[in-house]
Amino acid sequence: MSRTLLLLFFTLCFGPLFGQMGSISGQAPGYAGKELVFYTYPEPITHQPVRLAKTTIGEDGTFKLYFKVDQPTEIYADLEKYRGTLVAEPAAQYQISLPAFAPRTAQEAASPYFEPELYWLGLKDAKPSDLNSQVRAFLTDYNRELVLHTHDLYQKKSKDTLKAIIARLEKNYPTGNRIYFNTLKTYSYGEIEYAVMLQDKEGIAKNYFTSKDVFMTHPAWQHLFRSMFSDYLTRKSQDIRQKDFIRPALQGNFNEFTNNLISIGFKRDIAELLAVKSFYDGFYSNKFDRQHMLNGLKEAKAQCSFEPLKVSLPGILAMIISLQEGSKTPEIALKNQKGEVSSVRSNGKFIYLAFFKSDSKESKAELDSLVSMDKRLNSVLTIVPVSMDKNFQDAVKLWVEKKYPWELSEAIHPDQATLDYRIKAVPTFYLISPDMNLMLSPALSPSHNFESLFVKIYRESRFRK
Repeated sequence: MSRTLLLLFFTLCFGPLFGQMGSISGQAPGYAGKELVFYTYPEPITHQPVRLAKTTIGEDGTFKLYFKVDQPTEIYADLEKYRGTLVAEPAAQYQISLPAFAPRTAQEAASPYFEPELYWLGLKDAKPSDLNSQVRAFLTDYNRELVLHTHDLYQKKSKDTLKAIIARLEKNYPTGNRIYFNTLKTYSYGEIEYAVMLQDKEGIAKNYFTSKDVFMTHPAWQHLFRSMFSDYLTRKSQDIRQKDFIRPALQGNFNEFTNNLISIGFKRDIAELLAVKSFYDGFYSNKFDRQHMLNGLKEAKAQCSFEPLKVSLPGILAMIISLQEGSKTPEIALKNQKGEVSSVRSNGKFIYLAFFKSDSKESKAELDSLVSMDKRLNSVLTIVPVSMDKNFQDAVKLWVEKKYPWELSEAIHPDQATLDYRIKAVPTFYLISPDMNLMLSPALSPSHNFESLFVKIYRESRFRK
């Protein structure tokens, strides 16, 4: 299943949960003609974004879009250098202001490590008693406390400092009847407690994830859960005393591993969530049998009882299966210099799919390397370069300058291509078989001995025939 279908699947699955219609509107002339997309993160396993609303900002800068949520939900919009955010409540109507438009630099756009700066979207007529106002005030004071007491918290591991910070924050932000806000406080405190008492990770985990309710969509809950339980199975496997405890997980036995987690104090819903995360992380760790990890997830899909997790599992499984070697190549819509629309299609040859940007030195070096390789292999291998430039004309100029022999195309939906092919950096390469299955996902680059590996793969494929 491609990431396009996966996004659609998640949207369809979570749509019924997001039941009450709200709206977001505003005016941002600096963004005229640009796409505005709001998304959220519904689960902490894959932590993949799910789109809630999308529109194109008008030429006069006005926009309005609609979203559905059934509980207060933190939502986000990528705005080049910024990631705008607000907490959307069911049926609420928001008039917002965006930050002044600031495009990423070429270096930022090419970097897989660039993170947009979080920006609280302006809210017209916001009152101090509004949920967003309370959230922002608390987080401002919380972050200030962390900055003022960094040494005592993170170097000295002072429990007294921890207690004093929580006491001050509780005095200014007493517990009320807003579940979202109370959860934010609780799991924010958990973050600093975790930092101070790292040696008691198991104790902290049981304090926050045994008797308390599950708030799977809440960012503070998600962050602490991911901080504490990422690579849980790997850590347990490093302790010989845990070999019996994790044996069911290593065998892909969801029920037995879940029961082992329950036996040490976790509630069933958390135990099931932790088991699924362990299988998911284990699949990508290259330390455990992948088929067993996959079997564990398949068992979870059939047997888990925690409904929000049950809804998520088909999509989690689809993420793992997609882009695996031997799976079908995700569809990608392309447009060439003449404006003709096409897709990647085999003509009986293998395909070397190359995603690049013209302002990337690495991309240009690899494209240069492809020229000589193409001369040697073009009878059995078709090279398909795909520009991920924001301005396609930049790639066209590079093609004119270098006189590359291949047809140049751009992804019609570059953001979707980035998701579908999990492009974290450029250049990125894939080898596709003549029957349109992924053979190397991703593939080596030309400068890292792709040619010798491909020749071996080609000879083996001929031998099998």
